Amino acid sequence: MAVNLKIKSNTKQLSKKFKKFESVLPRIIDKGVKQAGFQLLDIVRTKTAKGIDFKDRPFATYSNSYLKQLQREGKPLKVDLFYSGRMLGSLSSKKTGKHKVSLDFTNAQMRQRALFNQVLNEPKREFFGFNDRTEKIISKQFNRFVEKELRKFKIWV
Repeated sequence: MAVNLKIKSNTKQLSKKFKKFESVLPRIIDKGVKQAGFQLLDIVRTKTAKGIDFKDRPFATYSNSYLKQLQREGKPLKVDLFYSGRMLGSLSSKKTGKHKVSLDFTNAQMRQRALFNQVLNEPKREFFGFNDRTEKIISKQFNRFVEKELRKFKIWV
């Protein structure tokens, strides 16, 4: 007595789907990384506008002479590192490598101004950076984005 068994499979279709998936995954990750860069950019600008540094501490007050200058010019006296808007306006996010993004100042003069505020000035007003909480927020958002994109990509036939 002989038993014949014939199995039909969809291995060719699955193989095509996995190859497509293999080519799409790096683009999904790059897109997510770019979004993470823009999100960090937004967080830096928002915190600075609120007058807090990247460690969620209020900025040190301006000197009396600088406060008098701002008052003469009719500018707000709140410590938010906003005089003309050029420094934070020149802050940008760009892809710098495989799955890597960097924040940078596009204008050399504004880069110097940021260096002064961040490092050289006393008291320092450290606005350019991020803490663990911000990293977790961005990481969570990145993971959500990648999961959402992968769900769109139906592997199962």
